[in-house]
Amino acid sequence: MHPDPVGMPKTPCSLVRLTRIALLLTAIAVTLLAQASPSFAASRAAKPRKVTHSSHKSVSKKKAQTVASLPAQGMFDNCDLSSSLTTCEQNLAQMQQAGLQVVVMSAQWDTMDEISSYASYAQSIGMSVMWELNDPGYWGGAWIGSSAAADWSSFSSACGCTATTQVLNYMIEWLSALPATYGYYAADDSTLEPSQAAGLRQYVNEIKSVDPTHMVMVGSAQGQGATYYSSGATIGNEIYPETTASLMPYNGNLAIWQSVQQSIAQDQRAATQEGASSAFILQAFSFGDNLSDGEAVGACTAAMSTAQCANRLQFPAASVQLELRNQALENAHPKLIIWYTYSQASQGSHWADMTSVVKAQYPVSASAARAKSPRKASRKHAARRRSSGHKLTV
Repeated sequence: MHPDPVGMPKTPCSLVRLTRIALLLTAIAVTLLAQASPSFAASRAAKPRKVTHSSHKSVSKKKAQTVASLPAQGMFDNCDLSSSLTTCEQNLAQMQQAGLQVVVMSAQWDTMDEISSYASYAQSIGMSVMWELNDPGYWGGAWIGSSAAADWSSFSSACGCTATTQVLNYMIEWLSALPATYGYYAADDSTLEPSQAAGLRQYVNEIKSVDPTHMVMVGSAQGQGATYYSSGATIGNEIYPETTASLMPYNGNLAIWQSVQQSIAQDQRAATQEGASSAFILQAFSFGDNLSDGEAVGACTAAMSTAQCANRLQFPAASVQLELRNQALENAHPKLIIWYTYSQASQGSHWADMTSVVKAQYPVSASAARAKSPRKASRKHAARRRSSGHKLTV
């Protein structure tokens, strides 16, 4: 027999008493539990209903957040209105059928009647036009011709003015009144110098003072980072990674795709800091379309013919273009995606590929990323948002 805690042995009588006490305590406990069980059961039943309701609300919110639509998509077209308005309109129709909504089109050297006819046709088929201006004289560089009046003679004649600001203001006021106008491609990185940032800002502000409604865009190469965000324009960030070989499979070109992701995320951060929308210009061309571009990316030499150079460079396949588009959607929230350029994308089988990419569904990974983003951050971003040579830099 084991001693009890104080060293005294337990006798048979004490064991009986202890047993009775234990039974009594057990009976009391059972009685109390039975009395409490209705309210306890009710609370247990109510709790799952509350959790279920809460879970349903959470799922509903996530579903609402994942139902995302694609941003507007557009394409550059270098069609000459003064040479063949009909051809330019046919290009527009083909873009519209492919699912594109915006065309970037030059307004230089064309008559106002030609521009007006083109804009009217665009509107009739549900297309919008971003008018390409891109004349360095406006921000302190050399004019494409000799002056605003000479380079934009149709507008200069219409307003009876020759001063730079007068011609610009009249042109923007007239273009802004066209129902099809989406905005202005004000400048391209190929015609800009970092030292001209102040002049560019003044130029953008002048456009916005006349037309505060429509988008003003400045194209920027990847290597230029946030150089032109201070201009107040929406920056069209160029992403042109493919040169001599396909970037698929993805895992075989991981370093390049990581560079693309980092660049897109950086561009989105810069836009957010400026309270602006982000936009991206994606690759729908081969650097082999001309010798100078081929030389610029190190694939060709001056001694080569254009054909020899073209054979060394690659037009991005549909899988590459889709990955580019999805990377922009997964790592940013652009207002506009523009493809460069129609003259190459419309050739051969490229157009069928381009159409499939433009019409591809919103990527699941981008939807999931948006669903996980905090509502507070989303509200903060929404509150802060404001409403042709190209080079490889990857």
